[in-house]
Amino acid sequence: MTPKKILFLILVLASFLRLWGIAKVPVSLFGDELDVGYHAYSILKTGKDYSGNPWPLHFQSLAEWRTPLYLYSAVPSVAIWGISPLGVRLPAAIFGILGVLAFYLLVKEIFKDEKVALVSAGVLAFSPWHVQYSRAGFEVTLLLFLLVLGLYFFFRGLKEGRLLWLSTFLLAL
Repeated sequence: MTPKKILFLILVLASFLRLWGIAKVPVSLFGDELDVGYHAYSILKTGKDYSGNPWPLHFQSLAEWRTPLYLYSAVPSVAIWGISPLGVRLPAAIFGILGVLAFYLLVKEIFKDEKVALVSAGVLAFSPWHVQYSRAGFEVTLLLFLLVLGLYFFFRGLKEGRLLWLSTFLLAL
């Protein structure tokens, strides 16, 4: 089997683990997920967070502050599926799947070994903690995806000398 086919199979299996029954498992939305859903819904309907701040760079959430990227990325799925487990969790699952692909690219770039990269992607695809976080509607999988992708472009930029700006941008997000 070719490396591209193996990678495709890994991504299909990663997708299955992250998407199968995502609206039902975990059983219900927990507090942080509800907060994401209500912020995304409020941005969708009013252009303001639920505290009344227009297009905030940080969202005030009861006793804490939230980063904006995941909340803004949840707006399209909340627009389609509402404040539901699927609407709130789908962006995390997508970022988790993309994180497996980005990890493959990073490992391949660092080690220059297709087999090591495929094994690494496979380990992340089946990693219980990564699957769990990819099925919960908050920002950890987005941040991991951006970190890994930023590191990939950093190492490519060191070699090619032209992608360091993209690395800087992704790592700064």
